[in-house]
Formats: sequence, structure tokens, C-alpha cells
Amino acid sequence: MKKLRIAAAATSALLFLSACGGSSEAGGGEADTAKAEAAKEAVDAAKAVPGTDDLGEPIDVSKLEGETIYSIPIDSKAEFYSVGENAMKAVAEKAGVEYKTFPSDGTQTSFQQGIQQAINADAGAILLNGPLAETLGPQIDAAKKAGIPVIPLHLSDSEGEGTPGLEYEAFAPFNQAARLFTQYAIADLEGEPVHALVIEVSETGPSEGMVQTIQETLEEEGPEGSTTTVINAPVAQWSTQVQGLVQSALLKDPKINAVLPIYDSIALYAAPGIAQAAGGRDVKIYTFNGTPAILKMIKDGSVAVNVAENPDWVAYVNMDVAFRAMLGVDPIPGETGPLRLIDASNVDETGNPPESGKGFGDEYPDAYLELWGLA
Repeated sequence: MKKLRIAAAATSALLFLSACGGSSEAGGGEADTAKAEAAKEAVDAAKAVPGTDDLGEPIDVSKLEGETIYSIPIDSKAEFYSVGENAMKAVAEKAGVEYKTFPSDGTQTSFQQGIQQAINADAGAILLNGPLAETLGPQIDAAKKAGIPVIPLHLSDSEGEGTPGLEYEAFAPFNQAARLFTQYAIADLEGEPVHALVIEVSETGPSEGMVQTIQETLEEEGPEGSTTTVINAPVAQWSTQVQGLVQSALLKDPKINAVLPIYDSIALYAAPGIAQAAGGRDVKIYTFNGTPAILKMIKDGSVAVNVAENPDWVAYVNMDVAFRAMLGVDPIPGETGPLRLIDASNVDETGNPPESGKGFGDEYPDAYLELWGLA
């Protein structure tokens, strides 16, 4: 699961939202079969290893040698963030840029202290690796006054407007991923209506847009009669409530034939709920992130597809945004890392067992060094 926008309070209520498409349950006609074939073309194209032909305008990062980037993760001790911080540090060092991770503990006070420390150190850029810009207005204003760009990472969708008031941002393809795994479900069901159980995480920033994308994709590209049932699963309650929520939803509506968690780690808890409530039905999981443990579930058949990101490639993207900000060159609109659709046909390319980021080729590190004038 990628960077979370934590809200002040969230509940685990079971929410049944509006259906997508018409009320017909027929499905399987020529028009619906054609929709399934069109969806298959889209997902097949997304299985390819991403290319490196369009990374943006070249920049000369040699001018940044000796400068410092400060990063403020939402929790510096959390494994997800520590791995990302180490990856970005390694990339920055290739450019001769010092990279410092502030030891934040998840509190607003620590975020504020981190920004102030970066200002005092005359940092070249400040990265918000999880903390929300809208909660740090006075501190960001102080950084701007000091001439230091503040850059949110992996919080806004690449198809959106980004964070108001900030010129530079590293985006993420949340909605593109939601569209792809929904298209995969359409293709997988071969023209039959998709009755999707969508698992959202309403406390996180991408959730609303991803759910809307799923519903719009089913309405516009899915077979007639396709529907969505949406349940909410706050992060802290995944391990204790997701299985029960999924089981309850499947028992309430036996027509549900696909489970779409917006983040793949939810699948760990959704799969047992499916087994308990729909053991005799072919109900698979379609999701996003590329977590190795979930990629492994593709091999046992409980997960049909995982639209994956490469955390290492994301580190290069984040540093590219930071370098452009430090140089004062124009940002790349919606700059983001790529996606690769992983299913049974190509999951072996991610390793045995699967490894984080594996399966994206080995060209992108050299491509970025060339882009930056370092190769």
C-alpha cells in the first residue's frame, strides 16, 4: 500500500453504494463479449516491461553536487518508509547530493521540527514522504520564504491537479491502476456482468478517486448489468475486520463474482473471507501495488492480477522531481513511475519467490543517469 492520507477519524462501517450499469442480469451478448475483448487488449498491452523512452527533458544535475535534500517520512521507523528512504538516498548519492532523513515519529510536531531543521540547514529541497502539505501551511510558507521547494511524494494521482500552492510534486498512477485491474476483471469474466465487491480505504487520499474510477470503468466499459458494492476498511482494522466484512458481503449477495481491493495488502485478509463464504464459487481478487506476498498469491490462484509499481523506479522519479525543483527548471506534469500488470502469464518474471520491483527490466537506472548527464 502506498502513502496514506490519514484522516482524523475513520470507522469500519459496511457501505453499500450505488450500482453501476443497468439492471439487466443477462450479459454475455455480442456487445458484452466485444467489451470483454476490448478490455483484454488493454490489459495485455499493460503486461509489457515499461520502456524508458519518455522520461522528460534532460537536465544537468552536476550543478547540484554538494547540496542537501531533507526528507520527512510520516514515520521514519516504519519499514515501508525506511525502504523508500534508503532507495532515494542511494539515487541522490549518484548525483553527489547528500540525502538526510529526518527521524519523524508520525506526529505533527516532528514534521514541523523536520521542516525547520531543513530550513536552518539551508537545504536544497524538502520532501514530504507521507505528511500532508495542507497540515503544514505555516512551515511550508517559511520554507518558500527561504527559497526551498517543498515536494510531496506519491500522494496525488497523476491524472489530477496535485497539491494546491506547490509547483513540484511526484505523483502516482492510482486511477490508472484502478482502471487496469477493473478492465482485467471485465476481460476475465468474458462478457458476463461484473458484480464487484470494492474494498476502499476512505482515510487515504487516493481512495475516493480509485473507487470512482472503478465504477466509471464498469459503467462505461463493462457488460450490461455490472454492479459495485463498496465496503470501507480502515488500515488499522484490516487484520481484524476485512475477512468478516468480505464474508458478510458475499453471503448477502451471492452474485458477487470479483473482489477489488484498492491496495493489495488487503488481499491477505480478503482471501480467507472468500474461501469461507464462496468456497464453491470462482471469485478472484483484482488489485494494485505489487507487494511480493500478494504476487505470490497469483501463483496459487486466489489473486487474478496485481497492477504493480516498482519502488526503486519510484525513487528515481522522486529524485528527478527534486533535482528539477532544485535547478528551477519546469516540472514534468503528472510525473510518475510506470505500472506493469502482473498475472499468471508473467508472474515468474518477478522472482521465485517474488521480489519487490523485480520484473521491470534493468534499463531505467542507466536511463536516468543519462537523462541527468551522469553517464
